[in-house]
Amino acid sequence: MKITKRDFLKLSGCAAAGIAGAAPAETKPQDPSSASAKMPTQNPPATSTQASQPEEPLDMWERETNRVTPQMYSAYLRDGNTRGLFALEKLEESFEKMLRGIAKTKVEGAPAVWSVYNMGYVVKTKEALFSIDLVHRRAAELASRLDFELVTHNHGDHFRADLYSAMNGAGKTVISNFLDNYGAADWRKGGKNWMQNGGYTRAKKTFRIKDVEIRTSLIDHNNYLVDFTTAFEIRVGNFIIYHTGDSGNGSEKKVGTTWGRPDLWLFFPGCGIDVAEAVRKVQPKRIVFGHLWELGHKTGRLKAAKIRRSKHEADPLCPEVSVAFWGDRIL
Repeated sequence: MKITKRDFLKLSGCAAAGIAGAAPAETKPQDPSSASAKMPTQNPPATSTQASQPEEPLDMWERETNRVTPQMYSAYLRDGNTRGLFALEKLEESFEKMLRGIAKTKVEGAPAVWSVYNMGYVVKTKEALFSIDLVHRRAAELASRLDFELVTHNHGDHFRADLYSAMNGAGKTVISNFLDNYGAADWRKGGKNWMQNGGYTRAKKTFRIKDVEIRTSLIDHNNYLVDFTTAFEIRVGNFIIYHTGDSGNGSEKKVGTTWGRPDLWLFFPGCGIDVAEAVRKVQPKRIVFGHLWELGHKTGRLKAAKIRRSKHEADPLCPEVSVAFWGDRIL
């Protein structure tokens, strides 16, 4: 990917602020057409402030996220103190960037998508606002604005109990394969089939909420968590988003959409899935890799080399393959 001098200065400036312990300066919202930075194919040119070739963004993010231990991340979740660390500063500001984005963005055609953290996204359409696997210490603040929530599986890095409780308590739909969602079903109305009205499902099922259609199916997290993850095929008008959560070895045969080629596949390549085989089957028009730097994991954080290998495998099969950093607007 091509990294401009302006992009590099912004990234390296944030890193310097985090390392020094100073809060990074507020940045203007990125242009939607370039907010999801493509991975570099070559180093950007040296700048006047750095004589040697600058560090590529993927390597810089790997270095800075590795500074944050799971214990530091847990402490941040409790008190919100970023401790002057670049990764925690970026995670904290990603929520504010998303809030500013949804407030300023008017959607007429294709939905607007913000990457908040890992596989967590917030999507705005002309009529609706919803989240997918949203995990952030402030996630529950968004409950009053969200029309519904999608959760791929029962792991703490993919759902927040406080956000679910707020959504379910407000009678809003939470589509998952493990949460009861009795609030949306409204058991007080009784009836023979009241339990079917909520978002819980472990089957292939289609939902329609405002201008959004959602189709669910099950895929494997890994060799022993079979049919553990719900894949979401999301259609807004003619635009299709595909989100597969943690898709592991064996899911190559289970991934796929029924409504046509996805315009955007939100894809994690790190649980053992055969990237090339999966991409051949899904045939997406665009891939954005997510879940790359999970701060709560002691092991299993993807290294820059693995991300580049995954991109190399997908590149010949997909017109556009990129990475969204936390807080980026993808579309």
